[in-house]
Amino acid sequence: MGISDSIKTILHNWHKKKEAENHPLNYLFLEITRRCNLNCLHCGSDCKSETGLSELTTDSWLKIIDFVYENISEKITFVITGGEPLLHKDLFKIGNHIKSKGMNWAMVTNGILLNSERMTNLELAGISALTISVDGLEYSHNKLRNSPIAYNKLLVALDALGNSSIKFKDAVTCVYPDNLNQLNEIGNLLVEKKMESWRLFRIFPSGRAENNNKLLLSFEQTSQMVNWIKVNKPRFKEKGLNINLSCEGWLPYNTDKKVRDLPFFCRAGINIASILADGTITGCTNNHPSFYEGNILEDNLANLWQNGFEKFRKREWLKNTDCAGCKHVKSCNGGSIHLWNLERKSPGFCYVIPE
Repeated sequence: MGISDSIKTILHNWHKKKEAENHPLNYLFLEITRRCNLNCLHCGSDCKSETGLSELTTDSWLKIIDFVYENISEKITFVITGGEPLLHKDLFKIGNHIKSKGMNWAMVTNGILLNSERMTNLELAGISALTISVDGLEYSHNKLRNSPIAYNKLLVALDALGNSSIKFKDAVTCVYPDNLNQLNEIGNLLVEKKMESWRLFRIFPSGRAENNNKLLLSFEQTSQMVNWIKVNKPRFKEKGLNINLSCEGWLPYNTDKKVRDLPFFCRAGINIASILADGTITGCTNNHPSFYEGNILEDNLANLWQNGFEKFRKREWLKNTDCAGCKHVKSCNGGSIHLWNLERKSPGFCYVIPE
């Protein structure tokens, strides 16, 4: 590592520490439903068409938005997720309510129900960003999504999104062995469909994927994905598609700067909070239950945000894990929270082989 990278690493570590101390809430994820119109092999939340679980009412979501506006910040961006948000009967009502407050909102979708008409309605409701899942070409996408129609529906959704006036158009790909060697073709498809941003994730071992090794990249395959981004990020940038490795895994700065626009920083519980469909409060929507902080039906979100989330911000629990003796621990800080279960001593995956 050169001197400049060493200095940048020190400065970035200082920045992360200050962010954890100040913890401004910038993004609040609202999991408005666990219902989904797919039965994906890798789903971390085990979402189904009918979950049988209790969910917050539309009125509750509207009150949450009002509370955030009045008691936390007018500048927070809401990210609506699921399940599949487009299944919620009052999605547009919720979006319009956020818009009426002058606040921003975004959404994550699998694309099955997204077409030009719904895209127009989303725009009218004030949506500013949309993330859509693109998990390969036809075979690999349909396989992971466990549906023979998912890819054809995806193409319709990509056309609707690409031709919209939405500010931020984002595609995400869950990279697994069946699509690892299709990244060039997927990238070209996204360029053709006018996507502007593309993030690559590896499937992490939780939910339905926890015991399905056929979906998980090995360390060598993960390195192949990282190297592909390193080589191809500049080439696709020239085509108008900005590629980034996801916010999952810490890497040494001299590699990180080649695969991400911004250095790795798990912001769960630091700048990001989530309210799950049943009211559970946590960092990111896919955090293990050992990182749950409370419930919106019982706890004051503003107080909890200011005085809770210590497991996210201080990470004292790392001292009792296998990471404690790693030379990278001060920079890595355990990596992403979603890879951890506090009952275990190791993360679900590490991007760096310990020496």
